[in-house]
Amino acid sequence: MSRISTLGPRVATLDTRKAKPLPKKADPHYQTAEHEEWAEFVKKRAGYRCEHVDDGKRCWRSAEKGYRMYADHIRDIKDRPDLALDRDNGRCACSSHNVRAGIHARANRMKS
Repeated sequence: MSRISTLGPRVATLDTRKAKPLPKKADPHYQTAEHEEWAEFVKKRAGYRCEHVDDGKRCWRSAEKGYRMYADHIRDIKDRPDLALDRDNGRCACSSHNVRAGIHARANRMKS
């Protein structure tokens, strides 16, 4: 059975926010060849499998199972810019654990 495509709304949504968010800009550090090399090393070292451990069990997500893997900084660059390319400051993380780590790091920065 084929699906019937639907049309979009005829009236566009009106953005009524007074303060519009600034457009996102990637940090230039992430665009460098050095960072790409660091990220590839971190993911390869972990076998392209998430290194997050919860209750003594390692996360089951991996690139082999079709999940995207990220090279995550253990100590965030904003907290320790000197460790940005330190290979011991990296871990391979699935999307879910990468986002959680970022939220946790931002929350800790807001506390101090």
